[in-house]
Amino acid sequence: MDFSTSVYDSTQHNSFYPAESTASSLTFSELSGFVTQILSTLELQELGGVYFQQLNMLLPVIGFSLSDFDSRWVYGNAKISSTLIDLPLQGANAINGEQAHAYYYISSPLSLSQREVLFQLHDLFGKQVKHALTLAQVQQMATKDALTGLGNRAGFEQSMTRQLGWAQRHDEPFALLVIDLDNFKYVNDNFGHGEGDKVLAHVASHLSRMLRDEDEAFRYGGDEFCCLLDCQTQLQLACAAQRIQSSINSSSYLAGLEVSTSLGGAIYRDGDTVSSIFDRADNALYRVKNSGKNSYQAA
Repeated sequence: MDFSTSVYDSTQHNSFYPAESTASSLTFSELSGFVTQILSTLELQELGGVYFQQLNMLLPVIGFSLSDFDSRWVYGNAKISSTLIDLPLQGANAINGEQAHAYYYISSPLSLSQREVLFQLHDLFGKQVKHALTLAQVQQMATKDALTGLGNRAGFEQSMTRQLGWAQRHDEPFALLVIDLDNFKYVNDNFGHGEGDKVLAHVASHLSRMLRDEDEAFRYGGDEFCCLLDCQTQLQLACAAQRIQSSINSSSYLAGLEVSTSLGGAIYRDGDTVSSIFDRADNALYRVKNSGKNSYQAA
């Protein structure tokens, strides 16, 4: 297996490789155990964690990153001062559409035999990554709203479960924003459901433009939308809500139909479930609806 044209090592000195090999190829037992572990999941974020655990036991790899897929997917101690080995993941595209890579941070120079082991493990991992990405594409098709192109309710619940798991493991809060369209029933009743569909697609396009790469938007059902946001404080959430509301309310098309937005938000708390954080945001939304609409409150 030759990666010689596609490997980036942060050190370019000949002394990077020890003169004598300090490790032999993997035993059958080690290789079998490795394969068993990486075949245990097709969820890409979890797969990265399982893979790093195996690497850490077999090689002096102290950190690993799949940041080409998600900037948060960094495992172990991936310090910039560590030696970096950058390997392409064949057939996998990053979020920007370019060739995806895996980034290995090592604590000491690899011998030639250790390097061959790394290539072997990386190749096996890359095959499982392709399977994981294929599954993710199929799941995305099943969790996408056909009208707006946003995630649907099933997609929201899947992403919410993933966000909760991340928040619990890494003590990193996130925010939920629930959005309801004011006077949407008026549009359907007076202009027909076709016009209502145009309104929903129009709002979805505003959400897609306003959210950052790390945020997600969903059509939860009817004229209700949800956004999962990378916000850790109430101030950050309020700023995001204001930005979204201002964008939607600035639409002359929506203003002509007298459609505006009511928003309710909540920040993750320790012990939250999908239901508890959603209920807080939804209750805040209904306080807005009951107090005049076209505003934002947080719980």
